[in-house]
Amino acid sequence: MQKQKPLLIVFEGIDGSGKTSLSRMLFSYLQEKGCDVLWFREPGDSQWGRKIRELANLKDSIPIDEELEYFIKDRQWNVRNNISPNLKQDKTVILDRYYFSTACYQGARGLDMEEIIKKNTTFAPVPNITFIIDVDVDTALKRIKLNREQEVKLFEKKDFLRKVRENYLKLSGHLNIHVIDGSPDLPTVFDLIKNKIDRALPD
Repeated sequence: MQKQKPLLIVFEGIDGSGKTSLSRMLFSYLQEKGCDVLWFREPGDSQWGRKIRELANLKDSIPIDEELEYFIKDRQWNVRNNISPNLKQDKTVILDRYYFSTACYQGARGLDMEEIIKKNTTFAPVPNITFIIDVDVDTALKRIKLNREQEVKLFEKKDFLRKVRENYLKLSGHLNIHVIDGSPDLPTVFDLIKNKIDRALPD
């Protein structure tokens, strides 16, 4: 049997795109195929990740430099404790968000996207495959309101999400990025993802 090639697979997209559900579907699919695979999310479970999630539920934003620092520290923790150790053990790692999220969201608040990416790649492994699940903002907000009880917060305001989506689409030229239409139902979208993954894995 051919040895498993470890992959770092990232799912990106605006809130309400379906990326979390799709990343978990891929995790289950690869487990069923016998792959040694793990799933992680960002923000992670570090003290900085918990702080980011707390702040996301507040009405007002914090200074952008402070917010970026939280994301960087949380990702450094995630790379050190989750991503790199498992890749070194030939395990495939699936991430729900990564440094492209930071670039696109903080970019929508005025920071330089390419500088954020460059800063992250000094310590964070480059993904083998990144799926950007693309949906229009109206569809995303409808999904959020349908599936979440809480009020739409800072990161889910319409004008802000429109800027974030535009930033994601600007990344289409980056290495190993696949923009996937997330408008259809989840099984249809997942079939597109599954076909690309099957070609990247050994039998």
